[in-house]
Amino acid sequence: MIELTEQQRQEVGEATLPVRVVDPATKREFFLIRAEVFCRLQMALSDIDPRAAYPATDRVFAPGWDDPKMADYDNYEQHKR
Repeated sequence: MIELTEQQRQEVGEATLPVRVVDPATKREFFLIRAEVFCRLQMALSDIDPRAAYPATDRVFAPGWDDPKMADYDNYEQHKR
């Protein structure tokens, strides 16, 4: 665990949204959120099986699959530069 500086603590304390931070050495970005928010998200997402959404996704996108323009996606590798 790391501890925030006083300036960081003030910034995070005043924020209404997650705070975006960057590691200056790697330029990787992170979000700081309160622990209770993280725990609620973790609990909410732990019961979700993404495979349960596959049938709904298929129904939503199926009408466009027969569109002739979609043939370009079928031959993506051939069109890639």
